[in-house]
Amino acid sequence: MLIKTFWTIVIKIIGLWLLFNCISILPQFYSTLSFINGSLDTASLATVWFILCAAIVIYFIVIRLFLFKSQWIIDKLQLAHHFTEERIELNVKATTVLTIASIIMGGLIIVESIPHFCEGLFRFFQQKLLFKEYGDANWLIYHFIKIIIGYLLLTNGEQIAKYIDKK
Repeated sequence: MLIKTFWTIVIKIIGLWLLFNCISILPQFYSTLSFINGSLDTASLATVWFILCAAIVIYFIVIRLFLFKSQWIIDKLQLAHHFTEERIELNVKATTVLTIASIIMGGLIIVESIPHFCEGLFRFFQQKLLFKEYGDANWLIYHFIKIIIGYLLLTNGEQIAKYIDKK
């Protein structure tokens, strides 16, 4: 395996990790709506929304760079320079490593989200409220979606790796 190929794989794995961790921004964006009834004025709410939108844009730019423009990062940071050997002796394809990484990330997402989902579900049933009246309904939905995404990563890791490697 070439040094550039190794760095490409590492950068794409970091991009996948960033992609799946940026999902938590969406419930935070929704939770800012609850400030309207409190003491927060509309100027402060607009500022919070602007900061959240800027964070989302920055996340997407960084994710796009890491997943689809990894060669540019390698060239700018000069990661492939100053190595005494041109090749690393690994007989593994890049898609295989990306498949393994996406499966591991899917497992980690599931392991992280199931306890929070079960806790939120337990509290929901304890309070005996309608779902729309439950205060943490957005977090319950968020953790449910994360579990589904983790499951899809576990089962479709090869297709995800082929798509990323193709781009």
